[in-house]
Amino acid sequence: MILMGWGGSNGLSGVALVAIPLHSSYILSAQVIDVVLLNSGMFFYTGPVLLLLTTIFEWVMGNFFPMMVCGIFAVFWLSFGVLQLPSWGLAAAYSSTGNATEGAASVGYNAAIAIYLLVWGFALFTFFIFTLKTNVVFAGIFGSVTTASFILSGAYWRVAVGDYSLAMKLQKAGGALLFVVAILGWYITVVMMAAEMRVTTKLPVGDLSHLWPRSDVEMAEMDKEE
Repeated sequence: MILMGWGGSNGLSGVALVAIPLHSSYILSAQVIDVVLLNSGMFFYTGPVLLLLTTIFEWVMGNFFPMMVCGIFAVFWLSFGVLQLPSWGLAAAYSSTGNATEGAASVGYNAAIAIYLLVWGFALFTFFIFTLKTNVVFAGIFGSVTTASFILSGAYWRVAVGDYSLAMKLQKAGGALLFVVAILGWYITVVMMAAEMRVTTKLPVGDLSHLWPRSDVEMAEMDKEE
């Protein structure tokens, strides 16, 4: 079962394209290489633009769940991108001297981001539950990004308490899961494009819909009774 049409493949390509540099930023920053600023444009003008357009397309077509999925990812990338912009001075606000580096290492700043990721983890977990009615690839995307959100939240909590060794390990683990999200996102994008272009080779996605009762039949019967 493929949940979205051509609009969905457009949005999921945005998820995959942003997840790759985000994964790189967590892995490389653990090696003291800061690449987040150079990739900040991806958080605003790649993922969110594609996802917002897809949200509109799916809304017009009456596809509620894909609309919610693309909308939630769009605002996630936008809000996360804001955290990376030095011009907003968010990290500097946590320093008594106005130093961004000092603020980024403060307890308050890291605890705030940890809570931010924790809240997103619960939101993404809600979507993961519903993807269990679609296919293995979608469930894998949401299962991985949910777990990554919780793990990265833990990494920021450890930074807040000064446990940098464990924080680095959690950061690498979270980054690895984001790489899985990127690979699965790009794979399902290819599957959707192949289906839309009538490519004869059918790539597997692991249909899960047959494991659940058919609600469309039940709704049709209810309409007849009315």
